[in-house]
Amino acid sequence: MAENTDVNTFMKWAVELSSEFEWREEERPYKIDMSERLAVTQQKLVFNEENWLESLLEDLSHGNLLNWRFLDNLRKTGRDHKAELRAAINDLWTTNTSPAGLTSFVDRIRGFAPDLAPGNLLAFGSVLLMATNPGLFPPYRAEPATSFLKLMGAANVPSNRAPATERYEAFLAGLDVLLEAAPGAGMELADRLDAQGLVWLVTNYSPPAEWVPSRKREFLAWRDHRDTAPEPGKDLRSGPYPVLEQAAASILIPGVAGGPSPYDPEVVSWSEANARELYRRVYEDPDAGAGTFMEKLEKQLTGADRGVVILAAELITLQCLPLSNLLPETKIRRVSRVLSWLDDAPTIPETIEAGLLTRGAFNGGTGFNVQLWRHLCWLCDLVISLRSSEDTAALAAATPQGFHDVAEAVHGNLPSIRYSMEYLSWPGFFEPIVNWGHRKKIRNAFAHEIEGASGDDEFSVATDLHLIHKAQEKRTGHRVEWYDEPWVSQWRPKAERAPRAWLVRQSQAGASLAGRWTDEGIVSLEAQYLGAPEPEASFPDLQAAVDAGYSHLDYSERRLRARSYHLFLTQMKTDDLVITVLGEHLRLGVITVPAEYMQTDAVAQLVCEVAWQEQPIPAEDLPAPFPRLLEEQGTVIDMTEGLPLMRTWLEEEEAADDVDPSVIALPAGGVPELRKASDELADKLFMGKDDLQEVIDLLQTRNQIVFYGPPGTGKTFLARKLARYLVGEEHTNHVTTVQFHPSYAYEDFFEGYRPVKGTDGQVAFDLVSGPLRRIAGAAAAERDKPFFLIIDEMNRGNLAKVFGELYFLLEYRDQSIDLQYNSEEKFVLPPNLFIIGTMNTADRSIAMVDAAIRRRFAFVELHPQEGMTSGLLDRFLAGTGQDRRPALLLDGLNQEIALEDRDLMIGPSYFMKPDSLSTAGLNQIWKYELLPLLEEHYYGRMSRQEIHARFGLEAIERKVDGITPAEL
Repeated sequence: MAENTDVNTFMKWAVELSSEFEWREEERPYKIDMSERLAVTQQKLVFNEENWLESLLEDLSHGNLLNWRFLDNLRKTGRDHKAELRAAINDLWTTNTSPAGLTSFVDRIRGFAPDLAPGNLLAFGSVLLMATNPGLFPPYRAEPATSFLKLMGAANVPSNRAPATERYEAFLAGLDVLLEAAPGAGMELADRLDAQGLVWLVTNYSPPAEWVPSRKREFLAWRDHRDTAPEPGKDLRSGPYPVLEQAAASILIPGVAGGPSPYDPEVVSWSEANARELYRRVYEDPDAGAGTFMEKLEKQLTGADRGVVILAAELITLQCLPLSNLLPETKIRRVSRVLSWLDDAPTIPETIEAGLLTRGAFNGGTGFNVQLWRHLCWLCDLVISLRSSEDTAALAAATPQGFHDVAEAVHGNLPSIRYSMEYLSWPGFFEPIVNWGHRKKIRNAFAHEIEGASGDDEFSVATDLHLIHKAQEKRTGHRVEWYDEPWVSQWRPKAERAPRAWLVRQSQAGASLAGRWTDEGIVSLEAQYLGAPEPEASFPDLQAAVDAGYSHLDYSERRLRARSYHLFLTQMKTDDLVITVLGEHLRLGVITVPAEYMQTDAVAQLVCEVAWQEQPIPAEDLPAPFPRLLEEQGTVIDMTEGLPLMRTWLEEEEAADDVDPSVIALPAGGVPELRKASDELADKLFMGKDDLQEVIDLLQTRNQIVFYGPPGTGKTFLARKLARYLVGEEHTNHVTTVQFHPSYAYEDFFEGYRPVKGTDGQVAFDLVSGPLRRIAGAAAAERDKPFFLIIDEMNRGNLAKVFGELYFLLEYRDQSIDLQYNSEEKFVLPPNLFIIGTMNTADRSIAMVDAAIRRRFAFVELHPQEGMTSGLLDRFLAGTGQDRRPALLLDGLNQEIALEDRDLMIGPSYFMKPDSLSTAGLNQIWKYELLPLLEEHYYGRMSRQEIHARFGLEAIERKVDGITPAEL
């Protein structure tokens, strides 16, 4: 125990915490439960049962022993290297079932999955060992294990690079010291699992709320080596991205002090006169014509003094310098372009160029690009404020709070550029986080690190984040990245969704609001009688509030209003796009601050802050899906389906490749381009490549086709093979097949009420989606990929009854329609959903199909004697090296049938199977498949004896062999 010099201190705190928490009840049972689950899974793995991996991942998801991101990566590894992963686990579980096997276990997996971190794999291996003996092999987590050994004063604490076995055995040795010391401290520990639970208690639990602050600080100072006091001599001008920050400092320090410009030492650019002139040219003399921001700025700065242009270059440098979602080349090009407008144009200094070439400090989102001109105006106001007095400049240069106070007082509420400037000015104090919501979430999630939040004003939150950052770095020993693991999942448990798009109608309650919206940089929703809703109010809560406050409106209008409030308040988020219609134009903006309820001067409304684009967009001749979406009812409409096109409207000076593709990925829309027919496909189907391409072209332009023809022509086979080829082998789940029959109805095909057994055992009716609704939903979620619905035996169903109002959508894919069972929801057939129907002309004449279906589908005949299936059996037999006699017999049979009815001819699929090659097989095909079919076809026209005499195998063989009845 001499090697663990601080074990007594550890036990002292452990005893105190044990009296406050039921830690055994919290720590031990779930680990025992996981061990028992894993023991069952171990047997599945040993016997290589098919679902062993799914069972393992399910077991590991219970509890918090493994990081969720690691589990996600492990799932992907299992998918790509299932056999290798099983071998590594099996070896640890059956051959090297001890800590000695951990190093080879980790190294073996990293051999085929190098992205899995050694520490996470060690934790994984310890959990697998736990399944064999939880009392002997408790779970391991790198961070608390290392902290524990350091707190115990262990003489040797293995580094993160040490072999896995060494790290785990050091941890076990520390647990054994606790087991030895526990009785002397008046504590009973049953085994290593108990000791590990005690370690978790001391290293992870927050001090009890009942402890006085001084006691909490004492404990945290010991456990986390925390010092929340300001660090003497700490350089608050140095932060996490020194190259970028030095570039900013080379502009900001002389700028705030009123010194010479780094771009031209002969010019003092940060003067009040220069700032006012730049502001006047950009804001008071706007260019509302066509062109990008940079093109307009060039016109606006024509004839400006050198100091004004240099100030513009410096401010644009500061605006784009920290952005990680703007390519470094674009930043350089942007600044160089401004400098090029000068006579004797200066070059970018090396320090600033190096900063511009970094990947940046934060993702500014779409809003930072759209608001470039607003940011430039705000920065002009900041310069004007700094030059208003020597005291103001001195205050900004003296302390982080001084700069914050000066920046906060600048006219115009643009927190994102203000937060950016605070970080660039004092990067050792302010975090590079420009989203106010994220700042508060991070602070609130980690406030326990500093004994709670100090306040909710902006500077208090910034101060708290600074202290939390210090505490985290001291505890972990490395730099904190709030948007990376292990931190991001603690303040943002769920990944934030991708940006969406919205339409908000500007005509509300008889008033036109667009002018006020663009002037004030907002979008709003009238809420006079709504009351003050919670920020994340549920739809039922909002519906109840609308029903109470707007009882004078019709119930259907109240329903629409509640939906609009719910979308506006809970779904419209920062960086979403928003449009409104004003006359014959659209106005486009980016949400910068999400909705909040405001009530002033007896006017109540929900308000989002928006950066509106200056250039209006003509509303005429808009492509799909805009005409349909703009016609939908409601004040707030989800326009995400049109997001790809809306992104192209954003006013941005560069092409799409100026934005880092690793940061922004645009969803695809419209009809995806289908694969071309290949020689391989044609060879597999024994059909002409040109014929197949013609069918694919029909699908591309019409979206829906019907294969029709006599039985056995391979209609369903071709539909399935073609659909699977077009979606690709990796997306075979994008193909759904249904079969129509006389009792099939709309409720089966699309949606209808079905009896469903509830959790209470009672049966109720629920609205259940059918195959069309399900695949349409899947297709809408992946617009860039094709989906196929195959409708077999289509003409056996009552098509008008089955399709109902969906007839309309088969012809008008760019429109929406109210649903029979859900009139409040608009339904659209996604353009990437293709439909292939099959119709058997012998079952029911295709002439009986109504004209509505004929107009909506392209009809492709598959006939044994004509078109793409003509000679198919011959090609199949030749291609597979078989006797072509079955093809001759089929031709002979169809020639005999053709005299009566071409729709009753027999297709080749009856003979495309092995038993057709033998005499016995042919006899069976004729006796049990073809003749019964022909007897049904000719019922009432020919007797059974006549059918057998004319179409029997012997009769057709004589015909093929050229023997007439007279020669018999």
